Amino acid sequence: MSLALTPPRRPLRRAVAAVLVALAAISAIATISAIAGPARAAEANDPDLTLLYRLALSAEMCGFTVSPKQAEGIGKDMDRHIRRLNLSDDDADALYKKIEADMAAEDWDKLCAKSGAWAKTYAEQIRKFGK
Repeated sequence: MSLALTPPRRPLRRAVAAVLVALAAISAIATISAIAGPARAAEANDPDLTLLYRLALSAEMCGFTVSPKQAEGIGKDMDRHIRRLNLSDDDADALYKKIEADMAAEDWDKLCAKSGAWAKTYAEQIRKFGK
């Protein structure tokens, strides 16, 4: 999967990816709204959910490629993990923001580098959700 984008198409792809990932995240949060007994976000140390959030953030912030099917798969997996952890909407949102801050502290330029380690990991992980 090529992560290289031509400059004229990059803003459009970035916008499309951001919309798809946002819709998947909204779906995940809407699904958990009926769940009672929230856990604290700080206690939700789930590596799988963290990875899913990192994938979603990378598609949005780095403009990494994500198809509608992949975005839907990520959203469904987020739903599953959020339900399993019994996170409230606020807790899920707080965890997402924490992971976003952690990624920003790692330096978006390094994380988003097309030939960097995270770009390779992203490409490997995103393939698990189809094309």
